[in-house]
Amino acid sequence: MAGNPTLAQWQLAQELRRLRGERKFGDVVKAMRTAPSSLSRWETPGDGGAVPGAAAIERLLAIYKAPHELDRLLALRKQAREPDKWQPYELERSYRSYANIEAQATSIEIYQSQLIPGLAQTEAYARAVIEATMRPNSDLDREVQVRLTRQEILTKESPPNVWIIVAEAALHQRIGSAQLMAEQIDHLIGLAETPTVTLQVLPYSAGAHAALTLASFSILRVEHHGLLTVYLQGPSSHMFMSSDENIEHYTDVFNRLRASALDEGKPTVTTLKRIANEHCQGKE
Repeated sequence: MAGNPTLAQWQLAQELRRLRGERKFGDVVKAMRTAPSSLSRWETPGDGGAVPGAAAIERLLAIYKAPHELDRLLALRKQAREPDKWQPYELERSYRSYANIEAQATSIEIYQSQLIPGLAQTEAYARAVIEATMRPNSDLDREVQVRLTRQEILTKESPPNVWIIVAEAALHQRIGSAQLMAEQIDHLIGLAETPTVTLQVLPYSAGAHAALTLASFSILRVEHHGLLTVYLQGPSSHMFMSSDENIEHYTDVFNRLRASALDEGKPTVTTLKRIANEHCQGKE
C-alpha cells in the first residue's frame, strides 16, 4: 500500500527544527560544512523543503547530541522518499502535496468564490471545469479520476470534518448545461446532509466581506501529525503557508466568512433549491 511521503517529510522537517532548539542557525551550518540553503530546506516542511541524506541526519544528530533519535528519523526519511498513490497520475508537486495532506486531514475548511470546490463536484461538473481550464497535452480522464479519488475521503471509515463556504456567484455560474448545474446543486444538498460536512452559501446580500480579494483558500489540519497549513491555489502558482501569522490571518478570515454566510442547514438548502430551479427554468 502506498504511503504518504508528504506527511513524513513534513514531520521530519519539524523534528529537525525542534532538535536544533536554541542553537544558532549559522553555527549549525558551519559545523555541518554545508550551505545555509541546505539546512533551511531540511527544516522546511512542504514544497520548499528537501529530504536530507542519511549521513546528513546522522551528523546533525551528533551536533544536537541526540543520536538516540537516529533510527526514528531515518524511518521518517525512508517514508518521505517512498512513492505514493498519486505517482501514476504525474501530478504537479504542490497539488500532489495537497492531495496527500488532504487524504490524512482530520479537518478541512474551504472557501471558494468562483467554483464548486473539488471535494464537492460531481463527475460531470469536474469534467467540464477541467476541460475548460486544463493545459495543452493534459489527460482529461486522468485529471477527472484524480478529483474523484480525492473525494473518497468523504466516505472513508473516519472522514475528516469538512466545512465548505461557497459564494453564491459560483452557484449561478453556468458550467456545462442547465441540467448539469441542477444536478451539481442537488449533489451539494446531499452533502449538506452528511454529518461530517457543513455547507454554507455566502450570499450576494453579504455585500463587502473578509475574502473579497481572495478567489479561494483551504485550511487543512492533520491532528496526529501536528500539521496545520493554509493552501492557496492560483492559475500559475500554488503555495502552502504555515507560519503562525498566516494561520491566524486565514483562520480569522474564515471565521468572519462563517458569520457572513447563511447558516448551515435549512437556509442554505432553501437557497440551493432556488438556484437549482432557476437553472432548470433557464433564468440565468
